[in-house]
Amino acid sequence: MARRGVFVRAKEAVFLEEVRRWRQQCVLVLTRAKPQGPLYNATSKMIEAIDDVAEAVTGDRQRFHQRSPRTPGPNLPPVKWRTVE
Repeated sequence: MARRGVFVRAKEAVFLEEVRRWRQQCVLVLTRAKPQGPLYNATSKMIEAIDDVAEAVTGDRQRFHQRSPRTPGPNLPPVKWRTVE
């Protein structure tokens, strides 16, 4: 686990936002690249490097990963179903 404190908070936020945008662009390239081709492999390595940077700065390698969907749970308001008779 990497240590925190590489950047001042304001610089860290700006840096992470820029890195997040780079990672999003790399994911878009992956969607269009030929699977296991040279562009695909190079872009995959870039994404791994970006995840390494996120771990070094925040301590969380999965900072930019998409969150998995969650089941809503009991805190939702009751649903009123309309029934047809």
